[in-house]
Amino acid sequence: MRKVALALLFSLLFLLGCNMIPLPLGVVLATPSNGATVNPQYTILTWVSVGNNTYEVQVSPDANFQNLVIDATNMTNLLYPLPPGTLNDGSAYFWRVRAFRSGQISQWTSASYFLTSGSIPPTPPPVTPGSIMVTALLDGSPWNGSVNYNISGPSSSPGNSVPYSFGNLTPGTYTVTYYSGGPYGASLSAVSPGPTQVLNSGANTTFTFIFRSGSVSGGASIIATLNGAPWSGPVNYTLSQYTINGPMEKTGYSVPGAISGLSAGNIQLNYNSGGPEGATLSGITPSVQQTLGSGGMVSFTMNFVRQQAYGTIVVHATLDGTPWQTAPGSGPISYSIQGPSSNTGSTIPNSYTNQPAGSYIITYETGGPIGATFAGASPSTVQTLTANGTIIFTLNFQTQSRGTVYINATLNGEPWSGAVNYVLTGPYPESGSYVSNGFPNAPSGNYSVNYSSGGPPSCIFDGVSPSTQYLPAGGSITFTLRFVFRGVTPEPLVQ
Repeated sequence: MRKVALALLFSLLFLLGCNMIPLPLGVVLATPSNGATVNPQYTILTWVSVGNNTYEVQVSPDANFQNLVIDATNMTNLLYPLPPGTLNDGSAYFWRVRAFRSGQISQWTSASYFLTSGSIPPTPPPVTPGSIMVTALLDGSPWNGSVNYNISGPSSSPGNSVPYSFGNLTPGTYTVTYYSGGPYGASLSAVSPGPTQVLNSGANTTFTFIFRSGSVSGGASIIATLNGAPWSGPVNYTLSQYTINGPMEKTGYSVPGAISGLSAGNIQLNYNSGGPEGATLSGITPSVQQTLGSGGMVSFTMNFVRQQAYGTIVVHATLDGTPWQTAPGSGPISYSIQGPSSNTGSTIPNSYTNQPAGSYIITYETGGPIGATFAGASPSTVQTLTANGTIIFTLNFQTQSRGTVYINATLNGEPWSGAVNYVLTGPYPESGSYVSNGFPNAPSGNYSVNYSSGGPPSCIFDGVSPSTQYLPAGGSITFTLRFVFRGVTPEPLVQ
């Protein structure tokens, strides 16, 4: 079915002098074929067309497209990967495509349907007979006369002249096969819009034989890509065209490759097998059919895609070699992970599932165990996630040497000791009720002291010196609470 669908737009029309026959504006659906079953999490819609077009794709669970799940516009490629989560399991979906070019809009293609796992095929619409017209052009102008050919499909009929109309035909896929005849001294260069077309219920379609006067042989080059990058290797393909002597095929077995000795006219590239391991063919660019000028060259690119594989990323941490995790009072932490996907984290342990395979880098930002320093990530800051695999990053912290915070006091500039209430704030918060006092085992960081109450009698609190200090690892700092004696206010004399 794929080769049949890709052949539906086999031929282009040709230049005659300075006059160009317009490229047909139309679309033929390719894959998935009508009634096919697909993976709802990985479905690619493809179609064939000719010309510099843009396209609109619609997908709906109903045949009249009243409830759309996809309405994608302004697309330039001949394929559309459906986003994961668009399709439901066990369902039937209809899809159609139309083309836009220079203000022109083609008709919607006839709707095709596909099934997801567990689906029940929809009831087919009623069938009405249609008709097929066979015509011919010689160097772009209408021609009539003797031609031997056959129309094959759900109904088969031979023909020996053009133009000719075959009526009362059962809808389905039809192919016209040229045998002999045509204008004297001319060669068949193409069948327009293609040697195979779909006759819809109650519709009419036309095959046109394109004949040209003598020409010089040309060639074609065939290359390939994998996920957008150049690829070379074994792949089996066939170049085919219609000539005055009937169908012609030439086969290639690797890319890049070149085939010579081709007649001027429409050339079609058919993919048969092979290509990158684990990859599928997503499309052929610029088109599966191209027009080869007399003595000219055309180039085809087979584009392969490999389904993305996924795995899991886990983040752990240690403090002095033992496991550490975030919890109330343990200290906050911040880190980021960059790679095929990007993530940020603020908890330990943590895991990220369904991550695309590839190389990842973890970056420590801030935080971690209180009073500890970041010593590095193991086994490395860079690791490669394989398909269905797991990588573990471990952030390693080391405890800093502890220091001491001393609290003293002065009265009118002279040392003073006694009862006084205050609060030490910083990485190691504490409270005190006397001076002089010391707080050992304090982690490195910025500290300050807030006076609460108490101190020398009949004195007022005058401030803390200094207001803020940084305690280095293993060091010490001293805060001084300053008090000033203002004297006792005398009581008034009693007369």
